Amino acid sequence: MGSVFQQYKSIPIPEGAAIKNGIVTWSAAGKTRKGKLTKNGKVSFQVETWSVLYTDEKGKTHRIAAKTKNRSVAEKILANYEAEVDRIRAGIVTREELTRAQDKHVSVDEALERFRTKMIASGVTKDHVSKTIGHVKALVGWCGIYSLAKIRRETIECWIASEIQSKKRSPRTINSHLVSIKSFAQYLFDIEVFPSSPLKSVKKLNEAVDERKKRRALTTDEVERLLAVADDRRRLIYRLLLGTGLRSTELSLLTPSQIDFERNRLTIEAAKTKNKKADVLPMRPDLVQSLKEWIDAHEIKPQERIFQFNCNSLRHSFYRDLKKAGIERIGADGRSIDVHSLRKTFGTMLANAGVPLTTTQRLMRHSTPLLTAKLYIDVEGVDMMQALEKLPGF
Repeated sequence: MGSVFQQYKSIPIPEGAAIKNGIVTWSAAGKTRKGKLTKNGKVSFQVETWSVLYTDEKGKTHRIAAKTKNRSVAEKILANYEAEVDRIRAGIVTREELTRAQDKHVSVDEALERFRTKMIASGVTKDHVSKTIGHVKALVGWCGIYSLAKIRRETIECWIASEIQSKKRSPRTINSHLVSIKSFAQYLFDIEVFPSSPLKSVKKLNEAVDERKKRRALTTDEVERLLAVADDRRRLIYRLLLGTGLRSTELSLLTPSQIDFERNRLTIEAAKTKNKKADVLPMRPDLVQSLKEWIDAHEIKPQERIFQFNCNSLRHSFYRDLKKAGIERIGADGRSIDVHSLRKTFGTMLANAGVPLTTTQRLMRHSTPLLTAKLYIDVEGVDMMQALEKLPGF
């Protein structure tokens, strides 16, 4: 049988306390307190809150603070613990199943903080951690998910269907949020909150069919105008994006330690890439020299970020520079220009220079040449005509 009780606590004699016949009297929080003087010169007194004592299904004794001053409430808490033990002994449920059921009622915010700690401990970059947590918080807010028990496949699929119908967000944005919450759900499965990953069967959307945003590459003239209006820092950032094909996030995390100034090479660390794969890329000597001069002039240490920008600030600066350069963000054909267009410009310039598609694919670190050709190379009518003119006459 279990029991409820009020524990005794020993503390040093409070300042200003009165001692008479072994009884210590003092004031605390506006109340008069009394306790017994112990042999070691401390005060022993009974706390106001109750605790419960019970024996689990394995015969192990547990002392749990009920955190209540009401004995009846403490007795109900004890009854709940004993009922759990009875159910386990009867074979109705296992301790693991009970633990999972209890964990499911933990708030999403509390579980996300644990997830954040796990990602940081795994070496995930600060920006990726922040992005992932932000995506999950936004998505659970949109879906009205406030406890882990409400993370279900049906809920997420209803959200995806709603987004597709409203066209408020692009497939790429939807996928970005979906990847984040799927990784969170997998983490919950890994720590045995769920018996299986609840979102494992939820599929990503095909981004290639997105009609919301058609990105285009910049022309040579537009590139020159853009570089002419940018300040020294942004000009170097734009040149690097145009000359390496790096994503803006990857460039924002770049440190001098990643650059081989002797052999003109750039090491891409796995934790800083979209596909989580490390790679080594060649760099044009003029870009390496410009980077070295910038690093030396600003006394940037080997492990410090070279540019210290975030993607939002770069995007706003880029749009201002486009306006200064007289470049329309959205053309008459509906195609648009954004920071990622510089990566597309990199792929397009390689193609125009006659670089084989497989080489362009490797430089852009794509999984297949099809992705490179379909999304990262602009082929204009004039380019196709120039290609036909290279054929012999018949």
